[in-house]
Amino acid sequence: MEAAPSGWLDERPPASGWRPVQVPSNWNAHWPGHDGVVWYRLRWNIAGAPQTLGLYMHYVMSAGAISVNGVELDRDESLVEPLSRAWNRPRFLLLPAPLLHAGRNELLIRVSGYAAYQPALGKVEIGPPGPLRAAQRASELARKDLNWLHLGIGATLGCFFLALWLMRRQEAAYGWYAARQAAWVGFTVNFVNTSTWPLAHTHAYAAATTAAYVLYHGCGAMFVLRFMGRRWPRREAVLWLLICVACAAVLLAPHEHMKTVRHTLAWASSALVVATALVFLHLAWRGGSLAQRLLSAAMAANALAMVHDLLVFSALIHGNFYLASYTAWPTTIGMALTLAWTFVANTRRIERFNDEMHHSVAAARAELKASLARQHALELLHARLGERVNLAHDLHDGLGGMLIGNINTLERTRAPLPPQQVLDMMRTMRDDLRLIIDTASAQHHGELSLADLLAPLRYRMSQLFELHGIEAHWRVSSLDKVQLDATQSLDVLRVLQEALTNVFKHSRATRVDVTLVREEGGHLRLEVHDNGVGLESSAAGAPPPPGGTGLRSMQTRAQRLGARLAVDSRGSSTTVALHMPLQGLRGSS
Repeated sequence: MEAAPSGWLDERPPASGWRPVQVPSNWNAHWPGHDGVVWYRLRWNIAGAPQTLGLYMHYVMSAGAISVNGVELDRDESLVEPLSRAWNRPRFLLLPAPLLHAGRNELLIRVSGYAAYQPALGKVEIGPPGPLRAAQRASELARKDLNWLHLGIGATLGCFFLALWLMRRQEAAYGWYAARQAAWVGFTVNFVNTSTWPLAHTHAYAAATTAAYVLYHGCGAMFVLRFMGRRWPRREAVLWLLICVACAAVLLAPHEHMKTVRHTLAWASSALVVATALVFLHLAWRGGSLAQRLLSAAMAANALAMVHDLLVFSALIHGNFYLASYTAWPTTIGMALTLAWTFVANTRRIERFNDEMHHSVAAARAELKASLARQHALELLHARLGERVNLAHDLHDGLGGMLIGNINTLERTRAPLPPQQVLDMMRTMRDDLRLIIDTASAQHHGELSLADLLAPLRYRMSQLFELHGIEAHWRVSSLDKVQLDATQSLDVLRVLQEALTNVFKHSRATRVDVTLVREEGGHLRLEVHDNGVGLESSAAGAPPPPGGTGLRSMQTRAQRLGARLAVDSRGSSTTVALHMPLQGLRGSS
C-alpha cells in the first residue's frame, strides 16, 4: 500500500507525499509525532469481468472512512474530536461486481488518530466474500463479543461481592475484589466503547482508562494479601502512595508527554502484576489451601498474558491482538468461584459449630431442667420441713409453754382450783391455738393482710379485757397494704399477744392502749401502753430485763424480724414498743 499524511479537516487525499508501507502499519514509524490524518491507498488490477469480492480490515486506529473507486462504503461517526473509537472493530464490506472495474481499481482509507495512541491501519484482505466474512466474525468474537461477556461477568461479580462485603465488613478480601472489578469495568469499557463518552476528548478518555488500569492492579494486589490473610501496613502505604502519584501524573500530564507517561505506567503496572502473582504463588504454595494454589496458578497465567499485551501495546510485538480477552474473564470467574468456595466453607463451618452448640445447649438445658427439678423437690421438702419446724416452734413457744405452766400450777396447788381459773387457763390455750391456726391459714403470700390476721386476736383480747374489767382502746391504721409472710405475721402477733397477756396477768391495770400503724417512713410501729404497777428495775428505753421468759421471747422474735423492741416502765405505767422496717422484707408492701 501507499500512505500520505494530511491535516485533520482534509476530505481529499494529498496529491503528493505518498510512500510505500506494509500493513499492519503504525505511522509513527514514518511520521513520528504526527497527529491528524494519514491516507492509505491500495491499487490492484482485475483481469476479465469483475466478480463480487469481500473486503476484510482487521482494525483502524482509531477512526476511519473507506472508499472504493471513489465510492464511500463506510465511515465512522466522528473523524475529528471527539474521535470515534473504532480500533477494536474488525470490518467486513461487500464489494459488488458493478462497483469494480476490469483493470485498475483503487481502495482509499482515511485514518484519523494521535501519535500517542498507536495510530495505525491493520491488515487488509480482499478476496472471496465467504472466507473473509467468516474470518471477520471470528475476529469480532475475540475482539468485541468476549469483551462484552467479560464486562458483564465482571460487573455482576463485582456487585455480588460488594453486597457480601457490605453485609460482612470483616471480610476485607470481598471488598477489595469488588473494588478490583469496578476498576476492571472502567478499563474494559475501553475495548467496547465506540466513543469517548462520557468524556469530551480522546486525551481525557485515555488518561481515565490508564488510571483505571493502575487502580485495577493495585486493588488486585490488596485482594491477594487479604485473601491470604496478610497485612503489610508499610508496604501497602508505599504502594498506594505510588498509585496516587501515578494517577495524578496521567490525569495531569500534557498531551506531548502522554505517550511517555502511559508507557511508563503500563510497564510499572505490569511489574506490579508479576510481583503480585509471584507473591501469591509463594504464599499459596507455602501454606495455602488447594483453592488458593489453583487460583495463584490462574493469576500467574493471567500475568503472563498481560505481559504479552504490554509488548503489543508498546509495539514490541506487531499487531493489535490482546490475550486479555481470553485470559482475564476465566481468571475473574476463578477468583469469584474461589471466594464463593471459601464463603461456603466458612458457612458450613459456622453451621457445624451452630449444630454443636445446639446439641450442647440442648444437653445443658436438659441437665439444667433435671437439676431445677431436683432443686424444686428439695425446696418443697425444705419448705415442708420449715413449716413443720415453725409450727413446732409456735406450739412450743405458745401452747406448749402454757400447758407446762398450767401443769405446774395444778401440781403446786394443793387445794382444788376455782372453776373460773381453770376456764381461764383453757381459754388462754384455746386463744393461742387459734392464733396459730389463723396465721397458718395465710400460708401463701398476699392471701391475708396483717389487718385481717389482727382482727380475730383483737376480738378475743377485747373480750378477755372486758371480762377482767380493763378498758381496751385500739388504734389501727394503714395495715391493709401490709402483707407479711406467715412466719413474720405470727411473730408480730406473738409480740402483741405476749404484751397484752402481761397486762392482764401482772400489771393490775384498768386501761390499756394498743397502737399498730404503718408509718410514712416505711416502718411498722406497735405500742402497748397500760396504767398498771409497772416493771421492776427497768429504765426508759432499756431492753427487757433478762429475768422474764415472756420478755425474752418477745426480744427473740423482734431480732428475727429485724426490729427494735423497747420496754419503758415509769412508775405506774408500762409501754412496750416495737419498731420494724418494712423495706426489704419478703411479703411487705
